Amino acid sequence: MGVRSTNKRLFTLIYHPDTRIGKNTLAYIQAMDDKLLVIDLSKTKISDTEWVEIAEALHKKVGDLVDTTKLNAKGTSEFTTDDWLKIIQKNPHIISHPIAINGTKTKQIKMETEVLNFFGVDSAGLEKTMHTEDPTISSTTKEENFK
Repeated sequence: MGVRSTNKRLFTLIYHPDTRIGKNTLAYIQAMDDKLLVIDLSKTKISDTEWVEIAEALHKKVGDLVDTTKLNAKGTSEFTTDDWLKIIQKNPHIISHPIAINGTKTKQIKMETEVLNFFGVDSAGLEKTMHTEDPTISSTTKEENFK
């Protein structure tokens, strides 16, 4: 049994705010009505066991979660799982992409918009598009004043 939650009603995003994709991915999903657990790696540490489970859920090695261009080290192919875990614990900003978790599904988000599809967010409620209908630009409720 793992330490990660498998609740399908809880959406988890693990990200580092120093990355553009991390900040943008968070912005995309903050408006979700569902329960969202945001883990900011600059403030919250994830245990070694959880990192191993996340990597396994992604069908990757722990070292594959790391952006090695941010790491000033040579010969990383020789690093063990324990080496990678120590590096991640001391340098959480080197996680290459935000990680989204929902139930038993786990995905590294490489483009911000992927998170919407992963969490099942669509454009429901948008009734008109600019290219098919003219937008409503006048009051549609009583007693509104647009002056």
